[in-house]
Amino acid sequence: MKRLTPFFFIVMLVLQACGGSAATEAPQPSEAPATESAPAATEASAAEATSEPIVHVTIPTEGLEARATAHDNEVSSSAEDKDVTFGDDFSNNRFERPFTANDMTYLPDLDIVDFSISSDDSFFYIRIDLVDVDLASQTLTGFYGVEFDKNSDGRAEIFLVTHPPYSAEFTADNVYLFIDSNGDIGADQAARSDAANGNGFDSILFDLSNNIHPEDVDLAWVRFINDGKPAVEIAYKKWLFKDGNENFMWSVTANDALIDPAQYNFHDALTEADAGSPTKSNPNYPVKLLAAMDNTCRVPFGFQATGNEPLGCDVSNLAPEPEEAEEIDFCAQFPSACDRLPSPPPIIQFFDEEFEVLK
Repeated sequence: MKRLTPFFFIVMLVLQACGGSAATEAPQPSEAPATESAPAATEASAAEATSEPIVHVTIPTEGLEARATAHDNEVSSSAEDKDVTFGDDFSNNRFERPFTANDMTYLPDLDIVDFSISSDDSFFYIRIDLVDVDLASQTLTGFYGVEFDKNSDGRAEIFLVTHPPYSAEFTADNVYLFIDSNGDIGADQAARSDAANGNGFDSILFDLSNNIHPEDVDLAWVRFINDGKPAVEIAYKKWLFKDGNENFMWSVTANDALIDPAQYNFHDALTEADAGSPTKSNPNYPVKLLAAMDNTCRVPFGFQATGNEPLGCDVSNLAPEPEEAEEIDFCAQFPSACDRLPSPPPIIQFFDEEFEVLK
């Protein structure tokens, strides 16, 4: 994830969500034939698995309206030195460490370069550009995701994450959508490292392998793009933000594994000594338990940020004032999701030992 000190983030909102309309009318998403999958049977879930094939109706194509673009620090130029000079800031939950633990082998398919949002009539499209593919497999091997913070308090309510393998065509089969149902991510101070006292992303809203979806099997998708620098593109339905209320903070991540969602934020789950550091001048060098990852600071979408939002891209280098934890129920901010799936099942019900645990 991303970087040490002040993230050198160049943020350019190409077209604010609250701005004018696009010059080109986006076409309606294409209709596609039924796609079969074999969801696993699961008991006592909000949406029990069945043996019926999943029929996709609304499939994403491409975003035709550019909405926001941001740049992230990359370490490819200094990778041989096994050192990161800036972009990794443990206390602010920003990590720039696309390296293996201890030996600091560089992982180019986990090094984020740019990230952007576009849209059409039905979908938002999150594109994450990376330095290169994995050199051994010549493909992307990471778990790539996006976090959404609806009320800009530093506590993300939604985590959309993908897993390999990836194809050039959009697929909904390898996308998870986790949620923080009780708003306790970030412990007492979301923008500070303190003892974790919450349960992180605790429930799951979308996982077709277990036939979990909020009455919409077309909610989330992913594909691989290789048109210069390799990229993953994550598409998700705009109805998730009810009544067009498209104001949120967002950030992207790249990891080599599906890290236990209960351990977000990472600077609360680990001590800095256990996490290690990618910076040679740091006494905790090299990276240890918190390795093979990259993330970004959070960018505003649909509103003008002040620069002091917790975990936001900081233009002043001034830490925000400590704030007390305020647990805000997920359904209060995303009623359109809760209306479709009143009781999202807990993550632990479906994932026993699939997560990488940072301990």
